[in-house]
Amino acid sequence: MATTTHTTVLHPGYGFLRSLVRTYKSARKPIETMQESMARFQGTYAVNLGMMRVIATQDPGLIEHVLKNNHRNYQKSSIQTDYLGRFLGRGLLTANGDYWLKQRRLIQPGFHMDKIQALYGIMENTVNRFLHNFPAGTIDIYPLMHRLAFDMVIDTLFNVDVPAEKRTQLGSFISEVQEFVIKDVRQPYNRWWFRLSGEMSANLKKAEGARDVIRFLIRQRTATNTRHNDLLDMLLDARYEDNGEAMTESQVIDEILILLIAGHETTANALSWSLYLLAHNRAELLTLRNATAALTLNEVVMNPALSAVIKESMRLYPPAWISDRVALEDDVYNNYVIPKGTVIVSFYYGLHRDPKHWQAAQTFQPARFLGEGEKSTKKIFYPFGAGPRLCIGNNFAMAEMCIFLQAFLKQFDVHPGNTTPVIRPLVTLRPDRVELRIQNV
Repeated sequence: MATTTHTTVLHPGYGFLRSLVRTYKSARKPIETMQESMARFQGTYAVNLGMMRVIATQDPGLIEHVLKNNHRNYQKSSIQTDYLGRFLGRGLLTANGDYWLKQRRLIQPGFHMDKIQALYGIMENTVNRFLHNFPAGTIDIYPLMHRLAFDMVIDTLFNVDVPAEKRTQLGSFISEVQEFVIKDVRQPYNRWWFRLSGEMSANLKKAEGARDVIRFLIRQRTATNTRHNDLLDMLLDARYEDNGEAMTESQVIDEILILLIAGHETTANALSWSLYLLAHNRAELLTLRNATAALTLNEVVMNPALSAVIKESMRLYPPAWISDRVALEDDVYNNYVIPKGTVIVSFYYGLHRDPKHWQAAQTFQPARFLGEGEKSTKKIFYPFGAGPRLCIGNNFAMAEMCIFLQAFLKQFDVHPGNTTPVIRPLVTLRPDRVELRIQNV
């Protein structure tokens, strides 16, 4: 490796040809390929793709350095800002720099704990309506969790009856476009074909159709001039500090698309894995049911046992299983130079299962997130990211998941099914099928 007077440039890893082979393999089995490389290079390694240099890591110190300690030197890569931004617009998830900071300051107050308390009742009503027709038997619960999470975000965004066809259109957009974006990112050598075959334009058309649906709902709200105490009211009421102006209609649509894809896909995944893990850990399920059966709504949201189960599920199956940042200027971490332009890939899935940091790392132990034990997880647990770009909806997500889990366990029992879920690492860590046996209590 090249050296300087005081530091070593980059981490050990793969040369150019080997990097190309690993990239092709990673497109097919990303988690397995990264785990193999992490084990070989003790948790951090470099990939050489010619003009593009990548450092992949599950080192909690480096992740903390990039996301928090020196966050000003790192921004999201073009994979999120450009590729995903083509379909979702320029919202909190896809923006960088001054514009992102301006939007964050505008929207964040609407997600403070005292603000989202007003949404608990909406969440509870959505859950109760959903569970009223919940099927018993051996079923794949992922599509049901997907529908619930989507209804939850739609109901809290638009506290009105959204027509079924418009719900379906938005749901299809989120699922189908996410799969295409990941395919486009992982198969850059096929990008010419995606354009020639019309697949790119077809997905862009779906994105525009989703924007039309949201535009219709916004204009319906502004035309009636009625209040519904939902997230749409919050977005329409928000005013910039410097000029007191509201967001344009296009900006509101961008932010709603971000909330839709970030706010329901991750929740569906986390709830599916939570039920799967509880089904396979009977003692934990019974303990949780007994401890939470008689709680009030506000007590449910704040309950540490519910929170611990969800957090342990997100440790083993983090919905946001990976993220990336680009170095804006040269940087140094632990005697390694990180040149300007280097992409840092944080592998949360690997860190969350690393036996160097977690005792019995592969086992489901919610108690590790209770009491004093939770403090030791602070710098090795990233279910919602960290630093200034910590997920703005983290409190919202935890509230809706706690409300569902408590209500579900009061009414239903859950046992293992006949198959093991297959992990599908897309933008989020989606399970392919979560077959469980559901019974009424």
